[in-house]
Formats: sequence, C-alpha cells, structure tokens
Amino acid sequence: MRLNAKIIAALLIAGITGAASCTKDKLKHEVLSPEQLVSGRIAGTWANPGNIVTPGNVPPEVFGAMRLVFTTDAEGKPSKFLAEGCPIVFGTAGAGSWTVTGAQDSAMVNIVGVEPLDEFSVKVTGSTLTLSFYMGWENTDTKETGKGDFKVTLTRQ
Repeated sequence: MRLNAKIIAALLIAGITGAASCTKDKLKHEVLSPEQLVSGRIAGTWANPGNIVTPGNVPPEVFGAMRLVFTTDAEGKPSKFLAEGCPIVFGTAGAGSWTVTGAQDSAMVNIVGVEPLDEFSVKVTGSTLTLSFYMGWENTDTKETGKGDFKVTLTRQ
C-alpha cells in the first residue's frame, strides 16, 4: 500500500510540474500585415510571358523574354526588384526596389529606380502572376504614338 501511495504521489507531482511547464511555453501567434501577405505571394521569380494583351498596332514582342524577380526582407516586406529581358517596359537598368498595397487578387505594385513603367496592378493565382498597366508607346519605325492598356501573365519559376 505504501508503494502505491508513493507512486501516486510521484505521478501527481509529475503531472502538476508538467502542466505548469506547458502554461509557460505558450506559442506566440504573429499576425502578418496585408502588405506582408501580398509580398509573400508575389516574392519570387516570374517568367515566360503569355496571354499578352497590347493596344492596336503594338506587337506582343514589347514584353520580350520578360523575367521579373521580387525579393522580400527578413520581415517579409518588399525589398528588391529586378527586370530582365524586357527593356521596352522596364528600361535597361532593370533593378530597383518595390512596394505593394492591396490584396493578392487586386494589388498595386510601385517600383522605384526603374523606368518607364513604375506602377502596375497584379493578380496572383496559383503559379501565375498577371501584370496590368496603362502606358504610352511609340513605334520607332513608323513614329506612331499612342497610349493604351497592356497585360501579360507570367509563371512562377
């Protein structure tokens, strides 16, 4: 009987100690900002232009071999932006920083340090990123100019 009482006492002490230690180690649940959530969806490398829409008289080749890279910092906020293979849309420098507002299905991205395009809307679905923007254009052969809506879909690499 004494042995059973000692075992019960030991189990009781172990249970109390275990329960007390569990209450001390509560998980911290960090709530991400809308900017961090959208940045996380956009972050990465996007390429292979498809589903291209351009104004009349503007060939789809304006998007070239577009490859975009969006990076985030340690906190998940937008950091660096790199555009390759699309000098008509993003110029030859192609590197800068970015910010984002909105939600993954209707976000607005602003680029600093890249021209001529410095703002565009994006929609992220699964493994695709669709860019939409309004921009002026000039045909260097015919000198014809105009403005219009452009749209391209890229896939995650």
